[in-house]
Amino acid sequence: MRLSRMKTSLCLVAALFATACASWDQPLALAVCGPVKLELKYKSDGHLDTAYIVARHAGWDAADAAELAFYTQAPDDFAAAYSAPSGTARLLALQFERAHLLSSVLHSLHGGGTDDVAHRQRVLAQMLGEQTSIWDDPARQGERWKAGFLVHALGDSYAHVWGINQNQAGSVAYNPIAGHIPDGLVRGDPDNIDANFPNYARYVRALFAALDRGDGDGQALEAYLADVERAVAREAGGADGVTTALIRSTSTDDYRMGGRLDCPAWTARMDYERGVRPFLQQIEARLG
Repeated sequence: MRLSRMKTSLCLVAALFATACASWDQPLALAVCGPVKLELKYKSDGHLDTAYIVARHAGWDAADAAELAFYTQAPDDFAAAYSAPSGTARLLALQFERAHLLSSVLHSLHGGGTDDVAHRQRVLAQMLGEQTSIWDDPARQGERWKAGFLVHALGDSYAHVWGINQNQAGSVAYNPIAGHIPDGLVRGDPDNIDANFPNYARYVRALFAALDRGDGDGQALEAYLADVERAVAREAGGADGVTTALIRSTSTDDYRMGGRLDCPAWTARMDYERGVRPFLQQIEARLG
């Protein structure tokens, strides 16, 4: 009985950081599917919308770009199963391995120094390039979520670095316990693109290089980044929300597929024990 009470208490504490305890292993349904609407539990501009936009500039068609964007957003929006707060909650619940794989690997909250950050970015980009090369393989379509998870980890490897715009010599990644919450309270949230544009631009260019299969439009990509930079400047001048609005409108204005996306089928492909866990272990092994 005492052990049961202790487990209940841990679960209640964990619930402060993630979704209800009863849904530990039940991914929540995304509020939307693909870059169509904006009602998402976490900020989507840096993951969902950016992945879609960059994939389109890299030569992907709208349907494939939307599927990639769905999987890129999944580690945040399937909150109970895969989010960074869930990683913290699972640490409190003594689920040490899963806490580590979610926080340190998937969300790049690894606490490493400059060399570790740069190494991680190179390895993740290389692995994403490998997934890009097999995206159209009919026998591997059930594994497409891996590309999106790599995009998420790559984006976080640029954003989750200590101190705004500190992805340079002397920088360190945020640790898996506190993440970027303390620093965000003082310096600003590194997940906000308007507060962290230089890192965002580096990420976008790295993502483009990994997704480009030879028919990408680098000039269009740079024009997009110039638009975002101008929006960031307006934001600094007091025009709240223009950066996010620009990025979201860029993705939604482009997206013209009729009907809803096949979210149930895509969701069914993601299974923690049979797929996600082994893949995160594989990423960790490649990182060394």
